[in-house]
Amino acid sequence: MLAVTPRKAHVLPAGTAGQDEDWVERLIGITGWTQALQRPDVDWAQTEARLGTRLPRDYKRMVETFGEGAFDGYLQLNQEPWTDLRKEGLLIWAGTEHENLYCWQIDDGEPDDWPVTIQTFDGENVPFACSTAEFVCRILLEEDHPFTMARYFDTHWFMTYRTGA
Repeated sequence: MLAVTPRKAHVLPAGTAGQDEDWVERLIGITGWTQALQRPDVDWAQTEARLGTRLPRDYKRMVETFGEGAFDGYLQLNQEPWTDLRKEGLLIWAGTEHENLYCWQIDDGEPDDWPVTIQTFDGENVPFACSTAEFVCRILLEEDHPFTMARYFDTHWFMTYRTGA
């Protein structure tokens, strides 16, 4: 017998960008994530030294919390940013099957302030003034977001690629 308990994900309030908000906690709630930390042992100092830059704190928490997998089986979370577009000032933190690349526009500022930038399959860069976890929350819940997943799913999840998880 399969028992299903519906979860209702609420629309995010407008104008919350930049406010103190624990977007990773909100993402955990949106996805109904109940598993233990998947990658608590990541050596971020070593990763950041190899990349030559610090990384946003919410991204590191997302990797530690969720590990390998994809939000709604669609937005694949990179376990370490890809540097393929570094010459363009972008680090890639996620991607989709539609070949959109989810990046940060990196600069000399604080990594937590780097804007999310989507490089579409046709090479257009679309910037968003928000953090990594906030961006994921918004595409999961906001039907009018240009990269929404809210129109396709009523309930959201994180599909782990880890076996036995």
